[in-house]
Amino acid sequence: MQPEILSSVADELIGLDYPARSGKPLEILQFPLHLSSIQLMQTVRNMHKSYFEKKNIKHFNESMRRIFMIFIQFESISRLRFNRGTGRLFSQKDLEGLADHFINSRWYREALKILSTNNTYGFSEERLLRVLISIQAAAHFFEVPYPALFCLFFQESKFDFMANSATGAKGIGQLTSIALREVRRLRSFSAKELLMQRTAEYLNQVYTDPQIQIWLQNLGFNIDLPKISPIPENIEFTRITSAFMREVGKKLVNDGHAYGENTSLLWYLSRKIRRGRILPLRYAHMHKIFSEMLADQYAISPASTYNIETNILASTMLFSHYYRYQWGKNKKKFDISADARVILAAAAYNHGQTGMRRFLINLKQEFPMLDFKILSAKKFRILFTTRRLSRALQRPFYKIREASRHVRHVMNCAGKSPLLS
Repeated sequence: MQPEILSSVADELIGLDYPARSGKPLEILQFPLHLSSIQLMQTVRNMHKSYFEKKNIKHFNESMRRIFMIFIQFESISRLRFNRGTGRLFSQKDLEGLADHFINSRWYREALKILSTNNTYGFSEERLLRVLISIQAAAHFFEVPYPALFCLFFQESKFDFMANSATGAKGIGQLTSIALREVRRLRSFSAKELLMQRTAEYLNQVYTDPQIQIWLQNLGFNIDLPKISPIPENIEFTRITSAFMREVGKKLVNDGHAYGENTSLLWYLSRKIRRGRILPLRYAHMHKIFSEMLADQYAISPASTYNIETNILASTMLFSHYYRYQWGKNKKKFDISADARVILAAAAYNHGQTGMRRFLINLKQEFPMLDFKILSAKKFRILFTTRRLSRALQRPFYKIREASRHVRHVMNCAGKSPLLS
């Protein structure tokens, strides 16, 4: 493995929280504040208040308003209560910009609002809340730009712990068996393993903190967050069994849904669910039962790829590795800007580092005077063409289009609009 000597990329991050603070975003400026619950609420109550005032109320049902309040406020809560904060690159969106992208997405309009409005589908606020808190924690401990990590997970799975691609990738970060082998190799380095376990320990601290519970109750949540255990040495590439599907069918029949007897139909519907499709209303109860039983029988285990916290932490370790990777050819190393590193990391996460290394080598041969150190995200995206990707990845063209589209979506989500750059 090429040595990772680029921990200094964290120095290029600027504060993400609001209002902006002095100092580096990940620097511990003081001991955590011992605020009372009332003080904590008063401190964050008016933060981003104007954001919700300027948004038309039709964007939010009550469930979504709570979720977006969590998303907007937790960065400040985390700093005030635990002294844990994240950062972004100058070219990237702040929290409100990310919230805008979330709200304006087709997935939010056509899927999440439907799921969260109709109780028949069994939408879980708890699981989405855990996803958002875990991403923030992982971005802090692994010192990667929060917008890039947030948008990577948004693109990979739309934050659905059940997500299962046609190629078999699973969970929030769409981990594959190959990715898990790489994570296992990375965890053999004690510093990386320590980061993973410290993040898990911190998440357990957040989930069990009495002031966090009061904050959530004030926002209208009435949930019990799980106890987070240390991440096991072996993370299992969990596969759904026929026995599990028969149990789903029995539960459906007991609840008065005769289609539960049709196992072939249940497999078909489960694949639709795991691809992020919204089932017709007559099958909405299948969505509820399947997700609840998957959470109770598989995702509850910290050794499962379906476990929210395990998947996010393992995926972040992989993304952080690519973000800090010392790209180069032979003994010549490329000095690459943080903006370009985000694009490379997103592409390598999805399609492997060998192809991205070849892409850089080819690019340097094509443009010998190109200075990677000052290459902006905007300019790198222009160079990130399907023709060049085809030469680098050496895969079928549909895979090339997929790689190009994946990176474009992540960058459109994370990056400021041209007018704001």
